[in-house]
Amino acid sequence: MSSREFSENREHREGLIDIAGLLDDLIKGAIHMKWKFLILIVICTGIFCGYKRLTYSPYYVASSTFTISSSISSEDSNTYVENATANQMAKSFPYILKSGALRSVVAEDLGLQSVPGEIEAEVMENTNLFTLKVTASDPETAHKVLQSVVKNYPSVAEFVIGSSKLTLMDETGVPTAPANPFSFRHEIILGAAIGVFLCILLDLLFAFGKNTVKKEEDFKKLFNIRSLGIMPHAKFHKRRTKTEELVVLDNPRLPRNFLEASRTVRRRIERAKKETGMRSFLVTSAMPGEGKSTVSANIAIALAMKGHKVILVDADLRNPSTAKVLGMKEQSVGTLEVIRGEAQIGDAVQQYKDTSVMVLAGSNPIQDTSSVLSGKNMRQFVKELEKQADFVIVDTPPSGLLSDAAIVAQYVDGAVFVIRQDYTDVDRILEGMEILSGSGVAINGCILNDVNVRAGESGHYRRG
Repeated sequence: MSSREFSENREHREGLIDIAGLLDDLIKGAIHMKWKFLILIVICTGIFCGYKRLTYSPYYVASSTFTISSSISSEDSNTYVENATANQMAKSFPYILKSGALRSVVAEDLGLQSVPGEIEAEVMENTNLFTLKVTASDPETAHKVLQSVVKNYPSVAEFVIGSSKLTLMDETGVPTAPANPFSFRHEIILGAAIGVFLCILLDLLFAFGKNTVKKEEDFKKLFNIRSLGIMPHAKFHKRRTKTEELVVLDNPRLPRNFLEASRTVRRRIERAKKETGMRSFLVTSAMPGEGKSTVSANIAIALAMKGHKVILVDADLRNPSTAKVLGMKEQSVGTLEVIRGEAQIGDAVQQYKDTSVMVLAGSNPIQDTSSVLSGKNMRQFVKELEKQADFVIVDTPPSGLLSDAAIVAQYVDGAVFVIRQDYTDVDRILEGMEILSGSGVAINGCILNDVNVRAGESGHYRRG
């Protein structure tokens, strides 16, 4: 793929929405952040409960139930008319309670400038029965205001509805408990609910903000590049010794699916050689930490298992790591000295165990690599390696971070791009591919590394 095609693909990629990938990110984010989310919920619960307790203000409600009727009665009065008049009085009662006149009279009766509480009334429909409620911050105050309203109401209402009479039916007296008792259980539930909401919001932001490669199908959709296969996550059973396990194919403790995945990659690289005659392959990634050095080593070992003679070259002169990946001793003579012409290939290569893999490891790291990797020496170096082996696998620094990979790419036949599952942002991968493609090298395909697969699956891999 050309540099221009990578740029066009980046523009069209933004219109793609992967619902399954989004759900997967939500689940993975929740699992990955479960302890942090739990801490967040606990903190939210504690803060909310503390805030509610500090700002808690109890209030008390004193109430009475009355009937209202006209105080004028006679032997000849009509019962229906009396009931209608009483009902109309009951409907007017709440409005009179809210009037400023009644509140002024009550405040004067209590010897205060204003009524220290709220007054409200509830009328039972189609009756003259109502309930009067007074809410105040103090129980004694609530009861005093209630008594004053009952006492002064008839005199205030006389100017509106005429003479009236209140008949007490029931009274609560002085309230003994607040109407809004503080409940830690209720506040804990609310605080936890707020914490859960924040966790869901953070998880959504995490999922929408994450733009990584999750499965093989993404290679074609996002980059228009074919897949060379996947390399599953190497999970070892726990052992008593704390020795570091090497993720290489000849490790007997390595899961079987890792070996079979390596065979798939090997077949596709062999096919590339058969169809195009390619012999030298550069292996790189967009960013550090994607496992390109481990993938390079295992590609070399997998090819050797098929009987091919392979030379594995550590061209990461800034940070050589091939020897460490294979568990080999580092030597003072390596790739750098051979390219400079200070040593012969035969003096610098090391045989990896009893395999047909010859390793040209790194030596002393340097920072000024462009002058070493560019020019005739590098071209002759690669050509000489191709004469001595069936396959040459060159491990280089990340193409999205340094120019070394693009420089080396000018002298090899093809390139393999390693992408760690759900690790590097797609835009950074595209940048790395674009830089690599700008050198003119053919990118044979991508390898999805460190993939979570279900245990026991071998022939067909699915997301775990």
